[in-house]
Amino acid sequence: MAIHVDSGAAQETMVITTRSSVYELVVLRGHRGDVLVRGGRHFTEVTRVLFLGSITDDGSLEPHTIGIGLRMTFVFGEQFVVTSPVQSLSHDSVSAASRECASAQ
Repeated sequence: MAIHVDSGAAQETMVITTRSSVYELVVLRGHRGDVLVRGGRHFTEVTRVLFLGSITDDGSLEPHTIGIGLRMTFVFGEQFVVTSPVQSLSHDSVSAASRECASAQ
């Protein structure tokens, strides 16, 4: 199973569980990878970041894709943040959580 952020609607919320954390992503401009993220040790508060995609086992990048077993990759300021492998994911169009994240922009 995979989600393609670039085809997501604005304000679409995704909840992703990795091996070590849970992340909530809200799509702002999916075609650019512009998202809000909260979760893990790097994003304790809602943070606007660039989502590049996910890294496969062979090290290649799957642009704007979140998939089981892949590691999500974000650009935050001058840092690259790579997560542990994704274990599960789900998404909704507009939820209360996405409205909360969007208001934090």
